[in-house]
Amino acid sequence: MNPYFEITDKKQIYDLLDSVEYGTLAVSVDDVPYAVPLNFVRIEENIYFHGALQNKKMKILAHNPKASFCVVENYALIDSYFSTSEGLACPATQFFKSVSIDGVVEQLDNKEQKEQVLEALMKKLQPKGGYKALSDDAYTKVLKGTAVYRLIPSTLSCKFKFGQHLNEERFERIISHLEQRDKEIDRETIVMMRAQRGKANGV
Repeated sequence: MNPYFEITDKKQIYDLLDSVEYGTLAVSVDDVPYAVPLNFVRIEENIYFHGALQNKKMKILAHNPKASFCVVENYALIDSYFSTSEGLACPATQFFKSVSIDGVVEQLDNKEQKEQVLEALMKKLQPKGGYKALSDDAYTKVLKGTAVYRLIPSTLSCKFKFGQHLNEERFERIISHLEQRDKEIDRETIVMMRAQRGKANGV
């Protein structure tokens, strides 16, 4: 990974994991890969998700608990001419934040643990509330039919790509084009570009 893009600060990593609504889980059995998007919640350093007891990912995990998980938060698309006047397609790119995690998945069987995870997931996705607590007896049957899993990371990497590696001329040229296009995502991208540029330069 380009060291300009690598993020090691756990707060930034956890802030991203806590703000993104879904990620993609990749699993494999008999050398056949399978990737599925899913909602998740981070509790401390682990990733938790749920699903029906007999769905495809659960069956695969029963045979092979090793998994990879990634989340991406997209920012502005950078057209090729934003950073160069040479007329080449190559400079076209997208700025983004991402986290990639490899680890082992284990199933939670304890009812109280399952309640806590699902409660945390609801608080993340529906922070305004408006539902009965997951400890309510109304969920007893549902909890029995729901699998809750924990991904325990063995490796974790995070990447913020916002043009930190570019020379000053190309960097400012991109900002100028983003300012001209002036979509909300462009304005957010400019903020991130300047913030990451400052960190890359030790400011």
